[in-house]
Amino acid sequence: MTIEQPAFGKRVRESRRTQGLSQGDLAGEGVSSSYVSLVESGHRIPSLKAAKVIAGRLGVTVEELCEPEAQDRQRTHRLQLVGMLVAARSSQLAGDWAAARSQLDAVVRQAGDGGFDEVRWEARWELATVLDRLGADADREAVLRELLDDPITTAAQLMRTRAAIELADLHRRTGRLSEAVTFAEDASGAAAGLEPGRPERVQAQVVLLTAYVESGEWHRAKSLGDTLLEEVPSVAAEPLRACALWAAAGARHLAGGTEALGLLAEADALLGRSDDIRLRTRLARARALLALATGDPTAGALLDRVRSAPTPGSASAAQTWLTALEALAVVRSGQAPASEASAAADALDPSALDPLDRARCTVLRARARRAADQEEKAATDLRAAAEGYEKAGAVRLAMETWRELSAPGHVTGVDPHAVLMP
Repeated sequence: MTIEQPAFGKRVRESRRTQGLSQGDLAGEGVSSSYVSLVESGHRIPSLKAAKVIAGRLGVTVEELCEPEAQDRQRTHRLQLVGMLVAARSSQLAGDWAAARSQLDAVVRQAGDGGFDEVRWEARWELATVLDRLGADADREAVLRELLDDPITTAAQLMRTRAAIELADLHRRTGRLSEAVTFAEDASGAAAGLEPGRPERVQAQVVLLTAYVESGEWHRAKSLGDTLLEEVPSVAAEPLRACALWAAAGARHLAGGTEALGLLAEADALLGRSDDIRLRTRLARARALLALATGDPTAGALLDRVRSAPTPGSASAAQTWLTALEALAVVRSGQAPASEASAAADALDPSALDPLDRARCTVLRARARRAADQEEKAATDLRAAAEGYEKAGAVRLAMETWRELSAPGHVTGVDPHAVLMP
């Protein structure tokens, strides 16, 4: 083994100072404090025996002290990776999502090559968020699956819960409800060991309840919704409490309960202080949709709120939802002329929406067609909606749509299409 100076002495001095030791603390077995001083200054090349004494006092090996440059390079590389993470976060704050993606891709690649597993995990997690903003669903799914299989995630219940929640939500939004249920159940199982009221535990229950409602497992949704309502008071974060109330409202409506609109109003009051415009806007649509479908007297005011709401994300999607709700208002009035119902249906184009919302709004258009005595067009829409639900895995909603196709008039009783989840 070759002991090179002044690198060896520099490493000894750094290690000693880090541990709060004096040069005298390293002395012993033929090694004096003055000898240590000469070694640290690089003026003396120690023998292997003396080097072992010094290393032993420091609690390290001679090999570690002989390879300071490699360790320095590791430390420098880590600092560079952290700097790249900071730069990616700055790009996100500036709204430059493409730049953030490029920077995070580089961190993931370089951290993997250098063995910095925890840095790579953090970069992947942030990359998943950036890909969501860019609408790159396939790439985001790949990143989240890598995270879920990562040893760091496997070893930590909290990390596994978070990754599984994101995958469940992604599959639900892209119309793959069977997979959404699987990942949501994974998230809920991983979260079971977390303390009650823990945000991730409640979030896992919300995403599982949402998946049950939309996939048609309404018997499971009812009991889970009741359990979730019991946990709501222990949730500190108001947006999460709002989503829990919102999801439970959907389950209650499908079970024939009458308190769904009241729960949505509570959720709305909590979200009123949130800066998540997308969530607030969707909740406004959910309230208006359910109020219109049930003939609640607040429907008109709630529809006005949707009209005046901001349009986060796609403007065409926002306009589609407004048109769909206005078409439902025409149908529910029961007094509008056929020409008005026909015009409302013609103005509604659900193609810009996600799979489930597209099928739901297609059902609303079919009802406007029927109100305009356009039975053939209504039947075409109902078939398209049923097929869309089936493709997404929303079996019960598909079945209800086929039933509506064969039934005269309009839906009576509980309307499953009136439930818009978080």
